[in-house]
Amino acid sequence: MTRWILLVPLLCALGCTAVRETQPERTATEQLIISSAVVDAARQIKADAVVGKKVVVDVTYLKTVDVEFTQGELRDRLLQLGAQLVTDLDQAEVIVEARSGGLGIDDTKTNIGIPSIPIPVPSVGTFQTPSAYFYKYERQEGKSAIAITGYESATGKHLFSVRSLGTAIHSDLKLLGVPVYKNRKYLDP
Repeated sequence: MTRWILLVPLLCALGCTAVRETQPERTATEQLIISSAVVDAARQIKADAVVGKKVVVDVTYLKTVDVEFTQGELRDRLLQLGAQLVTDLDQAEVIVEARSGGLGIDDTKTNIGIPSIPIPVPSVGTFQTPSAYFYKYERQEGKSAIAITGYESATGKHLFSVRSLGTAIHSDLKLLGVPVYKNRKYLDP
């Protein structure tokens, strides 16, 4: 019996833990919200002047987060509208210049209750008390502003200008810690 009394604490003290963190800078949810806002903005683009025309997309002024995805969505939308995409400027009948007015997430939190309180513990650090909220509402709204201008490559004549604002919403409502409502607009097909 004495042997077990000595072995149990020793076995509890032995062990090894390895923490491997491979998370990207932004969470998957943030990436999905932003990309869904871009898709929503691209879907709103209407440009009859590209139908049946050879079009090159100029992304010189498209400076934004996830620029490659935004470029791809614009190219996809122009193809859906009937454009024939080309890469050579000399072959193009229409040049479509793309710009981004903004791309990001607005984060809103409303809490009613007792927040987490940091308590300093000497020679150990800080201890956080758990929060106890009666009402907790969190909302992330992704917004993407895209503008495109089309003009004839030969003459420089203006054909169209389109601006669109896409949104994607992620929100949660909890009462007494129980999830009551969830909105995942960005997951809609």
